[in-house]
Order: sequence, then structure tokens, then C-alpha cells
Amino acid sequence: MRIAHLSDLHLHAEGSLGLRDLFGRRIFGAANLLLRRGKLHTVAAAMAAVEAARTADHCIVTGDLTNLALEAEFALAARVLGPLGGYDRLTVVPGNHDYYTPDAVRSSRFERHFGHTLWSEGADRVWPVVKDLEGVRIVALCSPRLCPPMFSYGKLGQAQVEAAARLLADARAQGRFTIVALHHNLHRRGVVNELTGRLLDRDQLRAAMLEAGADLILQGHDHRPRTFDSRRPDGGTMRVAGAGSASLGPGCADIYVITGSSFTVERWKGGQLTR
Repeated sequence: MRIAHLSDLHLHAEGSLGLRDLFGRRIFGAANLLLRRGKLHTVAAAMAAVEAARTADHCIVTGDLTNLALEAEFALAARVLGPLGGYDRLTVVPGNHDYYTPDAVRSSRFERHFGHTLWSEGADRVWPVVKDLEGVRIVALCSPRLCPPMFSYGKLGQAQVEAAARLLADARAQGRFTIVALHHNLHRRGVVNELTGRLLDRDQLRAAMLEAGADLILQGHDHRPRTFDSRRPDGGTMRVAGAGSASLGPGCADIYVITGSSFTVERWKGGQLTR
């Protein structure tokens, strides 16, 4: 089983930002987009990452598809990710930029464009989301919360963490390889990011996932690739990994080649295998 991981596309549709959009916290995001982020993240890089991910059986995207949670940005993200398929081949979780403003959350923009990758038709739209593939269980979590301007923190809540632990423990009993997917990172970053953008209950999540026997946690939020391992109580290893931003530089994607309880990792840049 080959599982691709993409994250933090930060796509912006040219011409979609109007004066009426520049209220509340969007004015800060728009300034960052115009002065910095818009020059770094490109649609071409994201498309190269998607092309690499097409070689996998399933792709997990860990949030921040958009910059400002505009309708046109979600539509662009849907077109870019479209070649990866639907529910059976794609799982997309939201990031803080996808829940950027109250109007985006109220209108369920993320869910309208990407809910079909999480919930089958007619299913209750609740978190966590569970998908069972051949020998693999994916547990998808929702971490973003509406934040004040200049903040991007996340929180899962006790109920979601406990439910995820139960789903993982059940999958382990079935002999499945277990993957947890969420946007916010579990590692520590710089002082400013710790104050403004951390996952508030990351310690609770990490402890619960170790106890439940998670094999792999895929995360986003940090635009640089990060990987670290932790020893589980049962003696196994839990890998926490971020692929970095799929739309930076040449476009990055990781592919996990899973065989039984073990895996290897392929790193793709610009549509080319690097290792």
C-alpha cells in the first residue's frame, strides 16, 4: 500500500480578493499574501506534487489548501487536487487557513468542496473520520479553530482525542497499520509560533496516540519537512512526520510504502523521486 502525503498548498486565485473581503483578520492575511507568501507558493509547484502523489494508492492532504478561505481559493484547490480522485483515493483535513474567518466556517466552504473526501454519501459528518484501506486504517482529525488576528492555534478537544484512541486501538487489534492525520504540528517551534500557533492539546494527543499504538502521524502547519520518532509502551515506534509545503520550491510530496507493520519513505520534489 502506497500512501502519499501533501500539505500546506496555500493556493490563491488571482483576482479573487476584493475590498469587501478585507475585514477582520483577513486584512492581515492579505498583507502577508501580497508582501511575502504569494511570491513563495505557486500553483505549478502544487501541481507537480499532485502528479507525484498520483503514483500512490491513496493521498492524505493535511490542510491549509487556501490562503484566506475564499470561495475562489477552494475552487482552485479542488481543481488542483482533482486528479487524485475522490473518497476512495483521497483524504483531506482542514487547516487554520481553511477556517480563516467566521463567514468561511458558517458557509462550510471547506466541507462543501472537500467533505466528499471524508464522509461517504449520507454519513454523519462527525470527527474523527475513519477510513479502512487494505491493511491500513486512517484516522483523520480536525484541529483548526477560529482565532483572533495574528493567531493560528488549534485544539482537538478531549472527546476527539479519546475517540481517535479507541479507533486506533481497534485497528491495532485487527492487525492494521495505523495512520493519524491532522493539520497542526506536534513538535515545538520558535517562541512566536509557540505563543500564537501551537496545538493547545498536543501533549494529550501525543500521549494518547502512543498508548493506542499509532504507527504514523502525518501533520502540516510547519512548511519545512520534519520527522521524529517516539517509543510506544508496547515497544514499537510512532513516527511523526510533516512533508513541508507542497507548493514551495519545486513542489514536495512524501509517499509511504507500507508493508505489514513497516514502511519506507519516498521523497518527491518537482515530480522527481529524490530518495
